[in-house]
Amino acid sequence: MRRSFRRSIKAVSPVIATIIIVAVAIVMSIAVAYWMLGLATTFTRYEKLEFVSAYAVKGKYNNNDAFNITITVKNTGSSPATVTKFFFNGIPDSTVNSTNIANGKSLDGSKGLIIKYDAGNFDADKTTVTVNPGETSRFTIYMRYNATIGSGLAVSGVTLEITVQTAAGNQYPKTIVLP
Repeated sequence: MRRSFRRSIKAVSPVIATIIIVAVAIVMSIAVAYWMLGLATTFTRYEKLEFVSAYAVKGKYNNNDAFNITITVKNTGSSPATVTKFFFNGIPDSTVNSTNIANGKSLDGSKGLIIKYDAGNFDADKTTVTVNPGETSRFTIYMRYNATIGSGLAVSGVTLEITVQTAAGNQYPKTIVLP
């Protein structure tokens, strides 16, 4: 008796085949969903600096009358923020520094404006400070009394807008009144 080889092979039943296809489709859709979620969070990271405090007091720096301005910022975003520059009433820190040195209003003979942060000195156009998500950073600015800022002077009662700029180009302004 001769048997046909084709008749003796059994196939997978249609019900089991459907279950396997549905399971593979579910696994693939979950994998694609995780991939898209990871891709979306990569492109939606952002930096956001918020001012925790900002105030100015009259004080001294190297026996010169100066305003001691303290600014504390916190990064509430999801990406590190790198502080690269400060502006005072729209004038860059390097310009304020060089203008005051030229006008004989320097604080220590070489700087017309001194900015310090938690770990050291902040030199205009040279230093950057990275504030990681959830962290705070404190900046102390020493500005000589009667310092030149653009066409105005830093004297008591003057409103001073201090803008912090980050490497991403974002600017965060804060206004204080000099005491």
